[in-house]
Amino acid sequence: MTWWRRHKELLLVVIPGVLIGVAWIAQGVWGQTGWRNALMVAASLIAGVPIAVEGWKRLRHRQFSIPLLVTIAAGGALSIGEVWEAAAVTFLFKFGGYLEGLTLGRTRAALRELLDLRPLTARVKDKNGEWREVPAEKVQVGQVVMVRPGDKVPVDGKVIAGQAALDTSALTGEPLPKETAVGDSVLSGSINRGGYIEIEAERVSSDTTFNRLIKLVAQAQSEKPKVQYFLDRFAQWYTPAIILAAILLGLWTREVHLALTFLVIGCPGALVVAAPVAVVAGLGRAARSGILIKGGERLEMIGRLDTIAFDKTGTLTEGRPSVSRVIAFTGTEREVLALAATAELRSEHHLAAAILAKAKDEGVEVQEADDWAFHPGLGISAELAGSTVYVGNRRLLERFGVAVSEEQMAAAREREALGEALAFVAKDRELIGLITVHDRLRPETESLVAELRRAGIRHTVMLTGDHAAAANRVARQVGIGEVRAGLLPAEKVAALKEIQAAGRRVAMIGDGINDAPALATADVSIAMGASGTQVAMESADIVLVEDRIDKVPAAIHLSRRILGVIRQNVAIAVLTVLVLLFGVLNRSVGLSLGMLVHQASVLIVIANGMRLLRAKEVSVSWGSVDGKRSVRFREAGG
Repeated sequence: MTWWRRHKELLLVVIPGVLIGVAWIAQGVWGQTGWRNALMVAASLIAGVPIAVEGWKRLRHRQFSIPLLVTIAAGGALSIGEVWEAAAVTFLFKFGGYLEGLTLGRTRAALRELLDLRPLTARVKDKNGEWREVPAEKVQVGQVVMVRPGDKVPVDGKVIAGQAALDTSALTGEPLPKETAVGDSVLSGSINRGGYIEIEAERVSSDTTFNRLIKLVAQAQSEKPKVQYFLDRFAQWYTPAIILAAILLGLWTREVHLALTFLVIGCPGALVVAAPVAVVAGLGRAARSGILIKGGERLEMIGRLDTIAFDKTGTLTEGRPSVSRVIAFTGTEREVLALAATAELRSEHHLAAAILAKAKDEGVEVQEADDWAFHPGLGISAELAGSTVYVGNRRLLERFGVAVSEEQMAAAREREALGEALAFVAKDRELIGLITVHDRLRPETESLVAELRRAGIRHTVMLTGDHAAAANRVARQVGIGEVRAGLLPAEKVAALKEIQAAGRRVAMIGDGINDAPALATADVSIAMGASGTQVAMESADIVLVEDRIDKVPAAIHLSRRILGVIRQNVAIAVLTVLVLLFGVLNRSVGLSLGMLVHQASVLIVIANGMRLLRAKEVSVSWGSVDGKRSVRFREAGG
């Protein structure tokens, strides 16, 4: 039974095909018309019964489907003695469906390839310091995992020993292995191409980047763009209309064969697959390039954008800030750093990571606070030994009534003028210190705005909670036209709504918890995946799996290319049906020829959509004629 299920579709093509061939031989060689007709009827039934069953199932759900049209046509042909036409129609439909299944299967290869790369086991160090192999989903946060040459990385984490060349192509689309050493972050699904590393697990099982990628790709491929919903609705009323038109044609001309031919030729087969094949192929291509687009509707909107809004920290900058200076107004620098690190211990913010790293480097003891409170857009507070510690921006101090002297503000402005981010540290109602943090600009932002303009983006704006001096400094370097600084999360949302009210279609790019409301408000939301927070990734429509913001123009180009392929497919489908129907009405196209051309149009539409899979790369290419980078798609072999 298993063998039959595995080969059923192929056998339902091969057996009728053989019977039709033998039938023609029986008549042509031996002159056996009776045998020829019997074999044709057998071929019609073997191929036609599964078609009829499928048509009936859909009819029970009030769907007028293509299998129903083919069943009516084949049954009608048999009833008037046109056994060859019945056999040809059912065989060609099954043969076309089989080829369609093979080719559409290739468009879903991206998800299958990801599943094949999923790590199944991991080597972890137990309490006795010995290595043992366990299922990958059993690894716990904090455990140490060994990755040897050829192994797949089973967790997200940090390298604590060794060095290796990791192949991240399944996640990021980057073909060259990435050199990884102690302190570097690594993603699950990477393959060790050489070297040895030990990793401390930070995200495990279903929380790993790789498993989330698989889940989101599967969800994305099941979501339809608006154009596909329109085509599906069109097919729902178009199919009954074709049935009615065929009946009226038969009654008017008294030619049953003509009416049956009209019925089959009018099938919207190519129209039905026009959008899905392009969407699935395009999403798969994007996923292999490290651009995760969460569904067809988002894909459609990307191509219509005219404005991009950026967060600053972690988006335009590297998101790996480092403490440049600790200033103590009261007590010592170590005391200020210790209190700040204690407050930030539970925070995901980039400044928190920098403060904790500095405390570790300086050997400062970090205590466990009694309680924490996160204040979006302001900072954090912590209860410690009966006192309250505040770490955040000037607005946090204002909210909780912490006074700031002119001398202290002068010190803050001096550091702001250098483009540094500030974290004020207060204990109870007294400002005790200031921590300044520097974050480098991402190197790929150098020509980002120019590439976005080439992709059709006319407006760029920065929406950041950082102070104006640092924001304007980054905006000048990148070329962003408008800056709105010092914004709370709600103010970012208001700014986006204001942009949308002006008639613009805007995408928001961010990576932090503070960005989640803005990401949810934008027409399209884009999150930086590798360094971004879980909340931002869940809120976003697009996730850049690797922290490469220069892939945004590529995503826009890909979206527009997919929409272009859908339009081409619709044109092919509609023109084919119109030409065939004209041929039917002037009696130059018969039932079998019409079905052959119809099925050929379906395969052409599928092949056209599959061209998206052949693009070698969806990324920014370097070294163009004018010395600038440009985003382009490169076809295989060209």
